[in-house]
Amino acid sequence: MDVILLVSVAFFYALIAAAGILAARFTKNQNASKPAEAMIVGAKDIGLCLGIFTVTASWVGGGTLNGAAETVYSPSLGLVWSVAPVCYGCSLIIAGLAFSDRMRSKNYLTVLDPFEESLGKHFTVFYFCIDMFGGIVFVGSILNALGSTIQVVAGLSREASIISSAAVATLYTLIGGIYSVAYTDVIQLIFVTLGMVIAVPFVFYHEAVGSISESFYGENSWVGKWDPDTAGPYVDIIFSTLFGAVPIQAVFQRILAINSTRNAKIVSVCSGLLAIAFLIPSILIGGIATSTNWTLTDYMNGSGVSPADVGSEIQILPIVIRYLTPQAVSVFGVGAVSAAVMSSADATGLAAGSEFGRNVYHAVLRPKASEREITWAIRAAIVFFGVGSATIAIKVKSIMILYILCCDLTYLLTWPQFVCSLYLNTNAYGTICGIVIGLTLRIGAGEYLLDLPPTFNYIGGRNFPVKTFAMLMTFTTTVVVSYMSRWLFKKEYIPSRYDFFKVNRREDNFNDSGLNLTTTAVLNRRSAKHIRGVRE
Repeated sequence: MDVILLVSVAFFYALIAAAGILAARFTKNQNASKPAEAMIVGAKDIGLCLGIFTVTASWVGGGTLNGAAETVYSPSLGLVWSVAPVCYGCSLIIAGLAFSDRMRSKNYLTVLDPFEESLGKHFTVFYFCIDMFGGIVFVGSILNALGSTIQVVAGLSREASIISSAAVATLYTLIGGIYSVAYTDVIQLIFVTLGMVIAVPFVFYHEAVGSISESFYGENSWVGKWDPDTAGPYVDIIFSTLFGAVPIQAVFQRILAINSTRNAKIVSVCSGLLAIAFLIPSILIGGIATSTNWTLTDYMNGSGVSPADVGSEIQILPIVIRYLTPQAVSVFGVGAVSAAVMSSADATGLAAGSEFGRNVYHAVLRPKASEREITWAIRAAIVFFGVGSATIAIKVKSIMILYILCCDLTYLLTWPQFVCSLYLNTNAYGTICGIVIGLTLRIGAGEYLLDLPPTFNYIGGRNFPVKTFAMLMTFTTTVVVSYMSRWLFKKEYIPSRYDFFKVNRREDNFNDSGLNLTTTAVLNRRSAKHIRGVRE
């Protein structure tokens, strides 16, 4: 056990916790009349610079850094298959450019608010469960990455690393909400930058490392090989991470907390590009590990056994930091991974707590709850989230598998409904049919990562992009059934007494032209004021 590294990690955790607590103290009067809303989006006054820091830090997680290095180093994958983290960064750009205007103009506080408006509060609980599950799995995977790093580099047990990291992130998130998370993100992103940038040059010039340009090609190339028989899964990975990561509360929580729509779009674009740029050191480390003569290192006592020989691809980033850099540099490397993990963990935990407090506890369980009561409900959900994520992290097997699977349900169910709730006049009948069709098609295809055998035989077998096909069918079914049911009830081909979800009465808050009725009323009031002003 390396005492110096353990002391350094403890100091870093104390620094982050202190920063989060101080941020909460100095911003405690922001929007004091609505403490629950303040915990979710503050006073909506986060500026451009802080916004870029916090959004980028929330997306540059331990799963991103470790997962990219793991994929590049894995003999059966390589650089060609490291598209998921890249698409994940691009999803930030899509979220900001395509959806920030509408989300902000309607004063939404969570991603589930448009679901509640179009489908009702009880349907929203279903989508909350999907988000909570995906968030716990995602944070569990990145906590596992941190546990592996500290175990390899400092010798501390993996379980202790996971529990302590989850506890610190949960602590300051409970105290300060969005402000604690945002200001600690600044420190965390600085550590990520320093740790990765400092480590790469030392790794490059280590005596055991050969030329990565020579290992660019050949049988063991770290670029990987393209196989046409895997085109279907490749397409699924691209689109599921590109669009499945858009309707994420951790992203929109920051977009909605920024001081203007223009700045929100700038932050989304800049953060997306920065998130992709942060992959470069991890990709290089994966390529360097492929070009390393492990006999010249202390790994496995210099026996020449490589991490791939013993199935340790998942730990390749911490292994490289431990055995190919000096101890002082290892400190920064551990700090980088720790910072990346906690910045994602606190963001996702706050997101889950916000959705529970606003869209489940207040909307469904306790409609008359006070602001203080809602705030405590948010905090309770954050604690539950932290415990659940730590439990998953201790049992997780592969970072990259969970990294992909955590977007699966969101891509299949939440993404189509998110688009429909914001831009289309859909209703509960369409949503139910879309869910049934989508899940049937997806489950019927099986999942080899979970050893689930297929029930349906798609054209091309495993090479068929079943995730994307099921998502498109979910979206199409939702739209078609929604418009058809609305028309049938309006024309009274089906008696209104059978309209169990009251689509005629609700009409999803849209008028026949598709314009929100609330928006129409606002525009009419503004026009009336303008006419009176002209007359006067």
